[in-house]
Amino acid sequence: ENFDAKPASLLCIDNCDHQKETASSASQVAKRLNLDKYMKFIRADAFEISSSFEKESCDMLWCDFGVGSRIDEFVKSTWETIRPGGFLVLHSTLTNKRTRDWLECTREGKDESVTGLPLGEFQEISLLEPIKHYQNSISIFQRRPKGRYEEPLYSEYA
Repeated sequence: ENFDAKPASLLCIDNCDHQKETASSASQVAKRLNLDKYMKFIRADAFEISSSFEKESCDMLWCDFGVGSRIDEFVKSTWETIRPGGFLVLHSTLTNKRTRDWLECTREGKDESVTGLPLGEFQEISLLEPIKHYQNSISIFQRRPKGRYEEPLYSEYA
């Protein structure tokens, strides 16, 4: 089977306004690692450009920004940008009050009008880095549209 039939795609968006930002160097690092063909970096406000994203155009959308109480709005506007089976990765979701409130709503199965995520069309896992006090977690949401995504089976026995 051709595992690279659909080229992988990582879309990174950052306005680079944080005083200690490192995102602006991501493209250079990807180029040094010969991974730049898989990544697109856009220096912009994610809210301002989210409506221009092409449907199912990326495998992973990494959100390293503080959207706080507007996270549902951003997720709703970008969810279909992610290919079925792809990932939305959100930074600082466990120990930030506003993003944690949103995360708990997704875990409780609240409606799309509250979370921005279609019910039953995602799986979530969150990871905490307990040695840090700030910017110490991520939540990963896999897009699993009903009837449109299933992992392939490659073997019968483990």
